[in-house]
Amino acid sequence: MVVWFVAAMSLLVVGIVSEVRVDTRMAQTHIARAKAMAAGDGAIHLLLSRQALLREAQGTPGGTGPEPVLEAGFMLGEQPVQVRMVPVSRLLDMRSAPAEQLMNLFAGPGALQREDAQRLATAVVQLRGGGVARFAAGSKPLAVEDWLQVPGFDRALLDAVRDHLRMDAEAAYRLDAVMEYDGRRWLRRRWVTLQGGSDASGFPWRVTRTEAPRVLDDRIKTAGAR
Repeated sequence: MVVWFVAAMSLLVVGIVSEVRVDTRMAQTHIARAKAMAAGDGAIHLLLSRQALLREAQGTPGGTGPEPVLEAGFMLGEQPVQVRMVPVSRLLDMRSAPAEQLMNLFAGPGALQREDAQRLATAVVQLRGGGVARFAAGSKPLAVEDWLQVPGFDRALLDAVRDHLRMDAEAAYRLDAVMEYDGRRWLRRRWVTLQGGSDASGFPWRVTRTEAPRVLDDRIKTAGAR
C-alpha cells in the first residue's frame, strides 16, 4: 500500500510540475507578444516619423528607379528593435501577378519543383478568374492564410513565400519590427499608407493592416527582396 501510495503521489507531483511549466511558458509567451506589440509599434512610429521629416525637408524624391528599403535600429528602454520599411512595389500581389511571376515565386523562395510551381501558379490564376471575388484584384484585404485554400498551397510553402507577398491593397509600405526576447526573435508587421493620414491620431500616415506578433526564423533577413 505504501509503495502504491508513493507511486501515485509521484505521478501527481509530476503532473503538477508539468502543468506549472506549461502555464509558465504560456505566460512568458503572452508577455513576449505584448512586448513585441508595444516595442514594435513604437519603433515603427519612430521610423515613420523620421521618414516624414526627411520627406518634408527634401521633398518627394524624383527618380525612376525602385524605391529603396529603409532600415533603422532603435532602443526602446533596454529593448533594441530593428525596423525595415519595404515599399510594396518590391512585393508580389498574388491577386494580380501573372502566372510567370507566381511560378518564379513558388520555384524560388518556395523551393518547389518547376513543374509543381507552374501547376500551382495556374491554379492560383484559375481561382482568381473563377468567380471567387475575394481572390480578385481590388477586393477586400485577405489574410495570407486564405491562400491555403488553393490545392497544393500548404503551410510550408506559405511560410517560405509570405515575406515576399503584398497583402494589403491600400498600403504603400510594409514595416517589419524585429526584436529578441526570451531567446526568440519576434516580428511585428504593419502596413501603412502616407495618404489620408490626417485623422484623430495626428500622424501623417495611416495604418491599413496590422498583423499579430509571431516568432521568426532567419527568413526575415531576406524579406522584401526580389
